[in-house]
Amino acid sequence: MNNAGWYPSYDIRVDDITKPVTIFYKANVFQSTGIPWKDVKLSFSNATPWIAGDVPALNPWFIDYFYPQPAPSIKIRGTTAGVKKSDAYELNEAVAVKDESLRMKEAEAAPVPVDVRVGETTVTFDISSPYSISPDGKVQTIEIQRTSTPADYKYVAVPKVSPLAYLTGNITDWAKQNLIGGEATLYFENTFVGNSYLNVNQLKDTLSVSLGTDNSILLKREKRKDFTSTKILGSNKTETYSFEITVRNNKQDPVRISVLDQIPISTNSGIEVNASELSGGKHNSQTGEIQWNLEIKPQETRKLILTYSVKYPKDKTIILE
Repeated sequence: MNNAGWYPSYDIRVDDITKPVTIFYKANVFQSTGIPWKDVKLSFSNATPWIAGDVPALNPWFIDYFYPQPAPSIKIRGTTAGVKKSDAYELNEAVAVKDESLRMKEAEAAPVPVDVRVGETTVTFDISSPYSISPDGKVQTIEIQRTSTPADYKYVAVPKVSPLAYLTGNITDWAKQNLIGGEATLYFENTFVGNSYLNVNQLKDTLSVSLGTDNSILLKREKRKDFTSTKILGSNKTETYSFEITVRNNKQDPVRISVLDQIPISTNSGIEVNASELSGGKHNSQTGEIQWNLEIKPQETRKLILTYSVKYPKDKTIILE
């Protein structure tokens, strides 16, 4: 039925970075069939019956020269009847916002007995206790699974974009938990830190979960004016930029943090980019990303230097800031 269904959501809680991450798996069920469901047994499945079960076929792929056709002259008068794509998109957005607001108003569900059945292609959660679901379309939240999983915690910072450090938890055995992608509410040290999205559609052994920001780790990125210059030699101009990145750990425990920055990538043979100082950072020449993997002691401050130059013809213009 199109007017009844469910969608997953999660509470992700971490007491501190020395303890496992706890994931509360919740089912948000709704129905507007016009018929009350009184004391019914509920089963939540990750099956997708709306997707065809047949193996797709590859038809012959014919190619030929392309001959563009002249665009017809169309004169539009008045407005077109029906619903435009943009209107349909806005309608879907409105429904999604309504569903989200209803979900946020629901109280946190209490754990219920659940029987998990793992099939060849699907996973089903059978709820032991009966529930009554009213036909008014309101969302009712039921907790269907609670797991505590060891995680490898690490901070990630991108000071060029944000002065904040983001805590991430990396879970290795996430595939065994039968998760479905959905909205996640994050709690760190028993405090709400924000919302995220649990993305399980990835071909990785490790599931990385964002746990919000930590104000105990301070970052600053400043331009080193004395080492930033513009020089012209012959027909070429060379612009040099230098930055100092400061990271301080105000926590009582040591932390591991990955600091990310970047240098530009040349897509023209006449433009030459050179990284002259990276303070031991690893440079990915394909993406231009610079990464420092640091372990910082309590109350310790570390400084990183990023210096690069761009050489190009002086009669050309490049926007570097």
